[in-house]
Amino acid sequence: MLTPREEAAALLAFKEELDIQYAQDPWKFFCQQVITKDESAEITEANQDRRYPWPKHHEYLKEVIQVLRNEPLVAIPKSRRMMVSWLLSAFFVWDARYHPNGALFYMSETEQKAAFAVDKRCYFIETNLKDPAFRRTPSTSKTKTGLIGHITYENDSYIWALASGGDVLRQYTATRIFLDESEFQDEASETVRAALPMVENGAQLILASSSGGPIGIMAELADAMGIKSWKDVKRLVA
Repeated sequence: MLTPREEAAALLAFKEELDIQYAQDPWKFFCQQVITKDESAEITEANQDRRYPWPKHHEYLKEVIQVLRNEPLVAIPKSRRMMVSWLLSAFFVWDARYHPNGALFYMSETEQKAAFAVDKRCYFIETNLKDPAFRRTPSTSKTKTGLIGHITYENDSYIWALASGGDVLRQYTATRIFLDESEFQDEASETVRAALPMVENGAQLILASSSGGPIGIMAELADAMGIKSWKDVKRLVA
């Protein structure tokens, strides 16, 4: 029979061991700790706040993580229900909390749109982990509209919401840059050009977007690779 002190020590040791595993395996961290929220879902008696566990049944999300961990340049075509933006938000949280001195830029068409993701997804994830013992208390700062646009962890890693633009990036040095809905950003091409020197020095650039038609930075990349449809993707991978 363990004494209360021994039981507390055992629980602390278990948490520390699990935290080590989470640092090495983001998918395990997501599946065991991350909660998502669907603002567009209907409110039901059983789910008043529209919160859902991490969609571990979506195996393609696990495959995307492997790409994110190994490739400096990543482009992800998406549709609304694929949860790619949630995946990148969770990935940014995981990276910031487990790796020190990271500069993670979440960029969208406007600062407001980027801050919405940082506030309602990144900060939501961190402060709503399933086990409260794993929740951390990063410092935050808000935009003029009241949304959290900057999250800084005790290890000096931070997640920052920024509007897209080449001039914006030239002022900073990033570890990871995510352009969400890149096909709908007027300055996506300029942002990519400004990011490439950082990529050459070890940063990562991630583009993700639903289709904006035949014109757009991701559409141009797909065209350059000879990709016109999903059949072409299967041909290139085979």
